[in-house]
Amino acid sequence: MVGCGETYFSAFALAVGLSETASGLVASIPLLVGGVIQLVSLKAIAWIGGYRRWIVAGAVLQSLAFLPLAYAAWTGSLSIVMFLLIASVYWAAGLSTGPAWNTWIEQIVPVAGRARFFSKRSRLQQICTFSGLMVAGLVLQWTSQEGIALTGFAGLFFVAAVLRLMSASFLHRTRHAQSVPLHVERSPASGAREHAVDEPVDERSAIQLLAYLVAMQVFIQLSGPYFVPYMLGQLEFDYVVYVGLIALAFLSKVISFAFWGRIAEESGAAKVLWFGGIGLVPLASLWIVSTNLVWLAVIQILSGIAWAAYELGFFLMFFETLPAKHRTRLLTYHNFANTLAICVGALAGAAILAYWGTTSQTYYYLFGLSSTGRLLCLGLLVGAVLPKHSLKSIGMRVLAIRPGAGSVTAPIIASAEE
Repeated sequence: MVGCGETYFSAFALAVGLSETASGLVASIPLLVGGVIQLVSLKAIAWIGGYRRWIVAGAVLQSLAFLPLAYAAWTGSLSIVMFLLIASVYWAAGLSTGPAWNTWIEQIVPVAGRARFFSKRSRLQQICTFSGLMVAGLVLQWTSQEGIALTGFAGLFFVAAVLRLMSASFLHRTRHAQSVPLHVERSPASGAREHAVDEPVDERSAIQLLAYLVAMQVFIQLSGPYFVPYMLGQLEFDYVVYVGLIALAFLSKVISFAFWGRIAEESGAAKVLWFGGIGLVPLASLWIVSTNLVWLAVIQILSGIAWAAYELGFFLMFFETLPAKHRTRLLTYHNFANTLAICVGALAGAAILAYWGTTSQTYYYLFGLSSTGRLLCLGLLVGAVLPKHSLKSIGMRVLAIRPGAGSVTAPIIASAEE
């Protein structure tokens, strides 16, 4: 579903006649709705009667969200308000089940087999996501050449709906785990980290870390949502080139995770986070240098490598710095702050494009401002006392694929290993 569905929301916005600014907003603003819904998910789970029911309901709702998009693609008409509403339902259904899924999967997968299970799961998910991405890109390329691109989008969204419905069916058939009181926080790795529950935590450093991550997200999203309209609208790339560039970032990110994992194990997650943070600084501004495809391909490869370091360092540091018994709750709060930052950054980028116009020059200003902001954000990490010893690894879930980020991922708490 991820590979052939949400990945193409921004491209579909342009194909259906919406503006470049609207295309960027569709990829960012709806995430805020999902972040808000997360805050009430625990009460909703208690009301609906358990983790599995909540997760399955979210999966079904995500599936249904694709149907009006498929219909709009078939008819060739969709307003920006309706698109934002549909995308908001999609992300609300997806993000609101995240905390519940993390707790549920920890109950289901035995401790002894978790490392192997999540390793296999990650590889399978990455293969399926990449395959969906490439097949969908080829379908859009062929349909656009035939002059029926919207028909191609209609088919892809319908397939995405069917695939997510299949996913919901498998989730429903998964054996129900022994229930756990909803107010009880679960620590990652179920017992492996219990000794760390009462470890002293530098509260100031934890606040610095979260402030840095949220501030970085603002400046990343200042330009991030607008790479798609820049590529398809300004540079007029076809779908094969567009998908190829996204695929390069995704592949380089997946491949480099193992390298950064070894660095984290040997030198600590703090160093990996610094490498990633520094690596992200120039990426947006490098798009100003040239529009040559080889150059852009190199940027995407570097982007995937930097994002792998940044995300791995962040997630490992998150679980090292924050109190173990409150991590699930604090992760929910962080997700809300993160989606709020996404919204703020995207709206600021939209305001700049609306004021100065969607020209290549304005995009260059946006990319340059994004890199400058990322550089300034590094100051928030200076002086923070970050743990020297970190977790060895943590599993990730792919939620979406983005041109400037390789993919949008979320941590699997149960997979955290000492």
